[in-house]
Amino acid sequence: MDFFAELAVGDTRLGGKARSLAELAAAGLPTPVGFVITDEVFRALCPEIPVFEHLDEKALVAFDRLRAQLGRRPWPAGFRAGLHGRLATLPAGGFAVRSSFASEDRPGRLAAGVYESRVPVPADHVEQAIREVLGSALAPGAVAYALAHGDAAANGPLAVLVHAYVAGEAEGGAACLPGETDSRSEPMVTVRRGCLPADARAELAVALASLAASRGPVEIEWVLSGGRVLYLQARPFGAPAVSGAWAGWAELGDSAVARAEWRWDETHNPLPLSPAQAGLVELVEQSCRIGARQRVLGGFLFCARDERPPPPPIPCEEAEAYFSSLRTAVEARLDGLGGKPALEDALALFLFAYQPIFGVLQPALRAAHARLREFLEVHAPAGLALLPVLRSSVPSMASERLARAGQIASAGTLAAREGALAYYLAMFGDESAGWDVAVPTYAEEPSALLVQRREAARPTADWRRASTEVEGQLAPGAREEWRALLRVARMAVALGEADDGLYAKTQAVVRRALLALGERLLADAMLADVTDVFYLPLALARSIAGGVTPASGLAGLVREGRRAWQAALRAPPPLPRAGDGKAVRGAGTGGRAIGRVTWHRPGLRPAGAADAVLVARTLLPTELPLLDAAALVTETGGPLDHVAAQARERNLPAVVGAQGVTEMLCEGDLVLVDGDRGLVVRLGAAKR
Repeated sequence: MDFFAELAVGDTRLGGKARSLAELAAAGLPTPVGFVITDEVFRALCPEIPVFEHLDEKALVAFDRLRAQLGRRPWPAGFRAGLHGRLATLPAGGFAVRSSFASEDRPGRLAAGVYESRVPVPADHVEQAIREVLGSALAPGAVAYALAHGDAAANGPLAVLVHAYVAGEAEGGAACLPGETDSRSEPMVTVRRGCLPADARAELAVALASLAASRGPVEIEWVLSGGRVLYLQARPFGAPAVSGAWAGWAELGDSAVARAEWRWDETHNPLPLSPAQAGLVELVEQSCRIGARQRVLGGFLFCARDERPPPPPIPCEEAEAYFSSLRTAVEARLDGLGGKPALEDALALFLFAYQPIFGVLQPALRAAHARLREFLEVHAPAGLALLPVLRSSVPSMASERLARAGQIASAGTLAAREGALAYYLAMFGDESAGWDVAVPTYAEEPSALLVQRREAARPTADWRRASTEVEGQLAPGAREEWRALLRVARMAVALGEADDGLYAKTQAVVRRALLALGERLLADAMLADVTDVFYLPLALARSIAGGVTPASGLAGLVREGRRAWQAALRAPPPLPRAGDGKAVRGAGTGGRAIGRVTWHRPGLRPAGAADAVLVARTLLPTELPLLDAAALVTETGGPLDHVAAQARERNLPAVVGAQGVTEMLCEGDLVLVDGDRGLVVRLGAAKR
């Protein structure tokens, strides 16, 4: 039996890398000299491969045993002599021993980095390197990759390419699309080591264009040796799939003007809205005037300027009294609703507070801050840099929240922790981790408060000293006005926190009303879970709460509501800007997704949450087939490296080479992975 093959175009025994090397040589491009060890060697060492449909514990044990056997079994008769005889014909100085399997380097089956290669390998280690390369076909990542593509594990031919190792002065990759119709058809060249001179780069570009014209989109591996480019591999190039126009814009029609008017409210509402919350948005849009329009597009909250007359304004100085009166009225109504309020009563309270908070109080607070800035611009421009300090250290619900959270984190006993938790919930229990009525309140799920890390104490900014510094720049007659403006602006800081708490109370009462309706529908076997009520259109929930029997079953509507939410999460709107200090740039693979950061821990397979964004300093390509995620971010790697290639193959939004991303992000942070622009944008902090 012949265990060796020459590098000849059309030989079906060659596998991916060897086949591409033969084709590169046939195209007149310089390649290393070498030969192929055919599939017969693998079958002799590993004659029987078990069939598994899933990569479970039983399968892992079986394949581990096979790899061990493959490493011990004797070579077939005549193989060793033939191998060393062929090695002697190659240039001295070491060898490259590389996988050349059928399931790699072809359209839809790139398997970039899934299988092993060994370089450089001295002659007396080549036998062991061959066993390691063949054994990589039975590794967990390789088996998972095969099963994910509907293939059997170790599907042949499993060949091994052996060629002279060329260290060279530089190495890298390159990719090209056929034709010259757009900027993406320009060759993409990456240099992983060394430097590629301009003349060699030009030569590479010409060769790539020729290959792309005959083969279609192509990616190659190259090495520069003695000033000459040698070609080591070619495979189909899955170019980053740039997202088309965002589907949510279709709801506005074809008007570019309308699109320019609406802005995604990613600061406050970065996640898709539940159908219940979308119904609240529609309700307040119809009933309230707050100086801004609101609309749900593609599942996300958008805002635009409102040309309709706003409510009558109040002077900044009256904001505190206005809020106190509003809070008293809201709390009186809350007391009359009880624990399970009727939905219409809850909605009436929500609307009662909404316009005063957002249409009257908040404009007054913004005006207070604007007046302070305008005064400084005119009378003490140097004081503008002090604005953050001047508005700091204000006693507010924010400082109270932080203090009470710190008491929970620092409690030394279980009893002390439970007491601190009860103390926190007494004031902030109606708040939640998101501005969506579908998100449980902390009173419902206090566990998030128990796992908070205690934040290090921060130095207190001296706002009084900053104010004195500003006064030193003012004429004596302007100082009293300055003190009055600063006093009102600092009051506005506190009220800006207090009105959030009041809004949370009114939204929580709507949540309680919907949950009460959900309990009723669950008891009537109309819902499978109480929380399904949040995935019904709010108009339908109101109708049912009013006594109208639904015309059809609710299960289909709930499924559609949940499906639409998940689909929106995988197709977020494009950000008009990167964000202030909240973005890291790298190389993108195309596509966008929103999710929460999950740190990659080598050797551990993270739970495959639908919104998990896997973040790693570096990631082995053999690990990627084992990982489930909505998106991927790595600090290392380039656009033509194995991890990026696998992400493109899987249509997985990814950004690689995002240096500094692990310092910017914390586990659980909400992020947008924009693979179109190569951006990772922090949208929100981890759930608390």
